[in-house]
Amino acid sequence: MLIGGRLWWPQVAAAQAGRPAVADVVRARRFEVVDAAGKPRAVLRVYSDGSPGLAFSDAAGKARAVLGVFSDGSPGLSFSDAAGKARAVLGVLHDGGPSLAFRDAAGKVRAAMHMTEDGNPSLRLEDKNGKPRAVLGATSLETTPTAEVTMRPESSLVLFGTDGKLMWKAP
Repeated sequence: MLIGGRLWWPQVAAAQAGRPAVADVVRARRFEVVDAAGKPRAVLRVYSDGSPGLAFSDAAGKARAVLGVFSDGSPGLSFSDAAGKARAVLGVLHDGGPSLAFRDAAGKVRAAMHMTEDGNPSLRLEDKNGKPRAVLGATSLETTPTAEVTMRPESSLVLFGTDGKLMWKAP
C-alpha cells in the first residue's frame, strides 16, 4: 500500500518495530521445502482425493518417507527404497487395528504384523509368490487344506509348505 508517497507493508512495519511479522494463518494446497539447489526435499500437500500427505525426498528427488491420511481416514507412514518403492508401511487400518508390513522389491508383502481392534495380534510370513508360509497369533487359526484362515481367541502357530498346504499347526 502507498502511504505518504512511500510503500508501506505490514511486514515492513513489524520489522521496523523490531519484531518478526507472523501471519495467523497461511493457506495453500502445497508447501515445498527446497535444498540449496532449489530441489524440493519435503512437500506438504493435499491430494486430489482430499487426503493430506507429507513426503520427504532424497537428493535424487525420490520420495523416501511419506506420512499421510488416506481418504478413508486411516493414517499411514511408509518408507521407500532408492527406486521409490514402498518397502515398510506402518498404519492404522480402517478397522482401527495397527499394522506393519514389509514388502520385497517387487512390492509384494512378505511379512506383516497386525492387531485387531479388540487387541488380538498376529504375524504372517509369505513366500515370494504371496503364499503364506507361517502365521503366529494370539488367536487360534482355523485352517483348511487350501490355506484359508479364520481366527479364534487363543494362541497358535501355523506352518505351510511351499505348495501352500498346511504342514503343521499348534494347538
